Amino acid sequence: MVKMNCTKPSFICNYFKKKKPLSIFFDFVFVVLIALLIYPGTRKDVAAFFIKLTSLPPSTLDSDEQFTISKQSEQWKVYDLAMHPQTLGKLNEKPVFINIWATWCPPCIAELPAIMELYNEYGDRVNFVLATNENPEKVKAFLLKNNYNKSPFYLYSGLPVEFQTESIPTTFILDKKGKVMLEKKGAARWNSDKIKRLLDSMLQH
Repeated sequence: MVKMNCTKPSFICNYFKKKKPLSIFFDFVFVVLIALLIYPGTRKDVAAFFIKLTSLPPSTLDSDEQFTISKQSEQWKVYDLAMHPQTLGKLNEKPVFINIWATWCPPCIAELPAIMELYNEYGDRVNFVLATNENPEKVKAFLLKNNYNKSPFYLYSGLPVEFQTESIPTTFILDKKGKVMLEKKGAARWNSDKIKRLLDSMLQH
C-alpha cells in the first residue's frame, strides 16, 4: 500500500489508500498513453506503434479469388522521386509487391519497417512499389526523416480499376504472370515466414 498523510478525506487520498503500487503504475502508464494519443504531436507515432504490435501476417487469396491484371493495368505508370516513369508491365518481369500508402496514415507507418525488412531480403528478386499520391516534397521529407530515402517509393496520380481502394494501406502481391495472389487492406506483418514462403514459391515458377 502507498502511504499518504491525509488530513481529510479526498479522492486522491482514497485512491492511494485502496490501490496497490503495481496497479498505480499501470494506471499511470494508461493515463500517459491516453495523453500521447490526444496530443497531435505524438498521436500518429503512438498509434503506429500499437498497430505494429498487433499486426498479423496476411493470408493469400483463395484460388477462385485470384485474378490476372488487365492489359490496361499493365500500362499503369508510377514515378520514382526523380519523376522517372515506370510501367507496371515492365516491373512485372519479376513478382511485384505493391503497397498503397500515405505519410499521414498510422497503419501505413506501422507496417513500413516490416516491408523494409522484406525489401532488404528480396529487393533484387522482387519489384517493390510503395506508391502514394501525395505531394513529392512532403514524401521526400518523410522518407529523409525516417531514413527511407534509398527505398522503392513511387508517386502516382491514379490507380488501375483492379487496385482502386477506399482504405489504406492496401497491398497487392503479383506473380510474374500478373496474377494477384494476395490482396490485403490494412496493416500486416510483412516480414513473416508465410509471406516469404509465398515469394519463394513465386520465384520458383
